[in-house]
Amino acid sequence: MSASQPVSIRVRILDRDYPLRVAPGDEDYTLHLAQRVDERLRRLRAQLPSQPDLTHAVLAALALAEELYAARAETDRLRARVELESAALADRLDAALTAPLGGDGASAGGAGERPDP
Repeated sequence: MSASQPVSIRVRILDRDYPLRVAPGDEDYTLHLAQRVDERLRRLRAQLPSQPDLTHAVLAALALAEELYAARAETDRLRARVELESAALADRLDAALTAPLGGDGASAGGAGERPDP
């Protein structure tokens, strides 16, 4: 099966149009991202009006890269926590499944063993 052909769209960032080719179905998402980039650059332009737009673009790229790395670090931290908690839960579940029934070492049947499922 062949891959779908890219779709041509135009995004507008800092009053300039940029033609892009994106995967079918990604048009709205790409336009949304372009709008967010435009907003970020406009804020930088307002804060640093004497700087050229290329400087604004570099500053925005660095800020976005910092956000990306912070998000990845948080994702890694959360993933490690989930792994630890799931391992602890699995240990507790194993212990509960292998513990004798009745809590005193004897099963309800009196044989001391659990019946086969």
